[in-house]
Amino acid sequence: MHISVLGTGCYGCITLDALLQEMLVESRRTDVTIDRVSDEKAIRKYMPAEAIPGLVIDGRLVHSGSVPSRDMLRKWIGVAETQKTRI
Repeated sequence: MHISVLGTGCYGCITLDALLQEMLVESRRTDVTIDRVSDEKAIRKYMPAEAIPGLVIDGRLVHSGSVPSRDMLRKWIGVAETQKTRI
């Protein structure tokens, strides 16, 4: 699984990145890669740059504009995992 945090380095972007890292360590997930996308052109492929932070899981924008809760992050990661196994 590949997760991208979209943002230019604001507090929300850093918080989202740290929350994801923490959750993955807690769940001992080693099959997930996280990267931060700060290039505005790359961000605009998914959403307006003003809507940061954004969260992309396996190429799909799943959230933008705020830092989601842990429960929502778990749900989206679970859904992405389920979709991956169906293919």
